[in-house]
Amino acid sequence: MITTLGDLDKVLRRKELAAKLARMGKKYLVMSGKGGVGKTALCSSLALAKAREGQRVGVLDVDFHGPNLAGALFLEGTVEADERGQIIPLKVLPNLAALSAQPLLSDPDEAVLWRGPRKIRAISQFLGDAAWGELDYFFIDTPPGTGDEALAIARDIPDLEALVVTTGHSFSLADAAKAINYLKAAKASVKGVVDSLGSFVCPKCQEEIVIYPPERVASLAAKFSLPVLARVPLDFEAQARSEERRLPLLEAAPESLLARKIRELASLL
Repeated sequence: MITTLGDLDKVLRRKELAAKLARMGKKYLVMSGKGGVGKTALCSSLALAKAREGQRVGVLDVDFHGPNLAGALFLEGTVEADERGQIIPLKVLPNLAALSAQPLLSDPDEAVLWRGPRKIRAISQFLGDAAWGELDYFFIDTPPGTGDEALAIARDIPDLEALVVTTGHSFSLADAAKAINYLKAAKASVKGVVDSLGSFVCPKCQEEIVIYPPERVASLAAKFSLPVLARVPLDFEAQARSEERRLPLLEAAPESLLARKIRELASLL
């Protein structure tokens, strides 16, 4: 029941957000229970892979304490607003737009000291007050763990699908299980698990060398009746080339096993 102007404003904002989300195509939350598993690199690479397919793509970083998406895409420039006051996401390609807190910081080393309610308001603004336009795919990079950010996203986007990224390390697997249970409790759909950094490509012989047996992540996925969508390796040469050329991983080493695995995963979405 609407009893105050504040209630009316909330209802109107929800309707505006629902209308905006309806124009954003397929929506994927990229989540991990633990940091350092390659989640941001995967999210940014998937967005770039879908854009290279010719899709219209948006990618949003809701990690306010460690925003790395802009760095992964080597984005430069500041975020501005249009004549209607809408936030204008930064253009990576003509058909790929990205938004992150990182370009909003005056000092790249600045720490963001925000509590939960402020982060949730910022997420609502990034979703509802940004000029995303018509999209075919929308990817969201979340901070590691089971905090407020993913819960706010799941609440605002009911048709969301989640990709849970984990390595085969026992700590990462334990935290990934918590993340899956968290998503289920939030009534978010989980598309599957991505086995990340379970192997690496030898820079000398170019052979793929296993770090964590794939059975570890497969066992976790089976426990929750989920598929393992991909096994994405670590590639030292591709990473070095990316940093040297200041290009995203997918663009710096398009012929690598890493890039091929990401494009295969993107084709499933």
